[in-house]
Amino acid sequence: MFASNCIKFFFDEYFFTGEHIDYHGYGVLPMATKEGVEVLAAPNEGRQIRIMNVDKQYMECIIELPLNWVAACPPKWYDYVLCGWKGILDKVGGEQIGFDLLVYEVRSFFGSIPPSSGLSSSSSLVCAAALSTWMIHTGKIFEGITRNSFLIILMIVTLQAATSHFNARVVEGRLAAKLLLKMSGMTSFSQLVRLKDVQEILGKSLNEMLELCEVLPEEVNLEQIEELLGRDVVQKCLSSNTQHLKSFKLRTRARHVYSEALRVDLFEQACIAEDLYAMGRLMCDSHRSCSKDYECSCESLDKVVEDCCAAGAYGARLTGAGWGGCAIALLDAIHPVDLGKVLFYSEPSVGINADFL
Repeated sequence: MFASNCIKFFFDEYFFTGEHIDYHGYGVLPMATKEGVEVLAAPNEGRQIRIMNVDKQYMECIIELPLNWVAACPPKWYDYVLCGWKGILDKVGGEQIGFDLLVYEVRSFFGSIPPSSGLSSSSSLVCAAALSTWMIHTGKIFEGITRNSFLIILMIVTLQAATSHFNARVVEGRLAAKLLLKMSGMTSFSQLVRLKDVQEILGKSLNEMLELCEVLPEEVNLEQIEELLGRDVVQKCLSSNTQHLKSFKLRTRARHVYSEALRVDLFEQACIAEDLYAMGRLMCDSHRSCSKDYECSCESLDKVVEDCCAAGAYGARLTGAGWGGCAIALLDAIHPVDLGKVLFYSEPSVGINADFL
């Protein structure tokens, strides 16, 4: 049973403008579409967070407050709600307020989110929970924004081994982080560290980290990295499904992460300035880095991005993790561009509609 003052909430799905940097510790810059998650949320009189879903395959979760939540691995479905809740609570502070949240509809394209498209119901749920928490704690309705640009997604091939490649990139990032610390004179780093952690520990800018990562070896085999870091350190970086890896690329992986994190900051500035040309250039730079340094593209996807730009798009790049999947292109309303087969087309969205009932 929900309390009074419920919130009817609709949050749209995201396309990410930063690729493969979130699990290295960096934020990404999203754009909302017109599909997403609908929730009902309301404060309750108890000291509990109660998270429910009309889809019975997702079990109800009841959590006592106060709660010191940390990210779960692997996450349960309700951890995405708690992630958004904690993000806002860390910003607004104050007492933890008990609330009920019901996910009652996941609205997506053709009844389901296209695979490998970069459209994530989990990220939508994080944002829905975050902004519900904001409204519960502040009593204010979030005001969205709009932009004068359109996005196109194009479906292409998929690669069955994408998960294996992804897992390898996670390990390569961990090893690069460890080695950067060691090469900077740090001797005690037993815990897992991410590339962003290295930047914060060393107190350097992203441009400085880009210079620093050039001292990393391009590629090392297992024996070489164990000699550099120690076998115990390397084994802690490997997960159960990456024990078979025998070689690791470090310099280019770190270079992608730091350069992509910098591009996210620059893309945000371009959005504020409504500079579509700068946004397009950054998207193309992102794709080149994904293709050459992170090696998460493929020949067909590179061709789609090239064709989009040749047809007149401001810029284009892969989305949805890569290794096949989809590309995203930036257009405007004044100069229509024929990009061939389109999986999904979206005008800009306000990002959120929310009401006190």
